[in-house]
Amino acid sequence: MKKVLLVVLLLATSLTAQEVKKGAEALSPEVRALLAQEMLHIEKGMQNIFSNIVKGEYENISKTAIDIENSFIFKRKLTNAQRAELKEKIPKSFIDTDRSFHALAGKLANAAEFEEKENVQKYFTDMTETCVKCHATYATHRFPAFKKEK
Repeated sequence: MKKVLLVVLLLATSLTAQEVKKGAEALSPEVRALLAQEMLHIEKGMQNIFSNIVKGEYENISKTAIDIENSFIFKRKLTNAQRAELKEKIPKSFIDTDRSFHALAGKLANAAEFEEKENVQKYFTDMTETCVKCHATYATHRFPAFKKEK
């Protein structure tokens, strides 16, 4: 009886530890650095897009949005081991959200190319909302203010 209880406790502790250390926190330092690089690149691009929206510089918006669209981590040259690690340790819903974000960047680039002002603002807003949703769901360890919302 004591052995069964001990095994159950060990399993419960193990599962809890895995749940706490999931997603980006569970990645190797190398893959985590690649993901962090992508996020910093996106942040800089989003700031650039905002600046260009308020100036009406649609060509710059389009170029930056294309750059963000193509920065999707799975489009990068990853080793097979790095790709497998991402698929294993990052929740599919995170990958889907990230993929959706990059698709929005493509839509933004297209809208900017044709100077569709309302769509440029809409897609930029959608991208911003996706960033916030992703950080609130998967990165509260980096953005603790989102912990309060849950």
